[in-house]
Amino acid sequence: MGARTGRGWAFIELAALGENSWSRYAMALTAIALVPSIVATLLVFIAGGGPAGGVLQQYAPIALAGAVAIWAARRLHRRSWQSLISTGLVIDGRRLAIGAVVQLAIMGGQLVLADALTGWQLDLSLRLSWAVAILALLLIPLQAASEEILFRGYATQALGRVLGSRLLIALLVGLLFGGLHFNTHGGLTVPYFLVLSLVFSLVSLRDEGLELTIGGHAAMNLFAFGAAHTALVAPGAIGESPTMTPFTASAIAAMAVDGVIFYGLTRGFVRLFCRPRLVAHGRVGHDRATLDRSGAIDADE
Repeated sequence: MGARTGRGWAFIELAALGENSWSRYAMALTAIALVPSIVATLLVFIAGGGPAGGVLQQYAPIALAGAVAIWAARRLHRRSWQSLISTGLVIDGRRLAIGAVVQLAIMGGQLVLADALTGWQLDLSLRLSWAVAILALLLIPLQAASEEILFRGYATQALGRVLGSRLLIALLVGLLFGGLHFNTHGGLTVPYFLVLSLVFSLVSLRDEGLELTIGGHAAMNLFAFGAAHTALVAPGAIGESPTMTPFTASAIAAMAVDGVIFYGLTRGFVRLFCRPRLVAHGRVGHDRATLDRSGAIDADE
């Protein structure tokens, strides 16, 4: 497949820096599916059924799946693990912060608007022990980062080896992302997560990296966890399906609006506060790469 131009291709084609045989992908996918599944099964018996055990069972296996994907990039595909995240093979802390702050601001604004429209009496007192809250605070960002690495990173780049359409890649990744959340929030679970995935694919391909979506995804999950375990929302045992709020068409529409705002604000802040992306060229082994500054991607393009 010849060189492809346009936003996102520089990131997608980072897979070409490593080894991409079918056998390597088969081994990687087997490890990504098998290792977290084994750990999840063990946690059922080891962690117990309390709040701390629930947090571990819900978030730790997903965080581990991302770690396995990083291992696969390094050991099986023989390329830098940072190539799953950024064209420059450098993680941009400013972009992580922008994604997190913008998403928190959006969801906080939605909460204030809902309060104004419904007359809620907001009570954000925490209904979990501080130990469990700290555990969640540590695990949820890792879980969110892992999902971005797995779907908007590894899966997107893998599909880019055989598909020439960014839209088709994003759709397939979104269906996979939604399918793995199947029916956790009712019959509209897959459409909701498909919209969310498409938003994150658009943002990450536009920015040629995952930092904005990692930050936004982590903020979204932390906010949802906090809302579900305060007096604002009736709390329950983590991970039990009866406590999961079913998604509605209004929730999907709200997610689409959220996505438009997230895209616009993060793009603007990246222009203001971040340097242009660097692009890695040549063969990448382990954590070393040759960077061509003349190939920097300008966020103002």
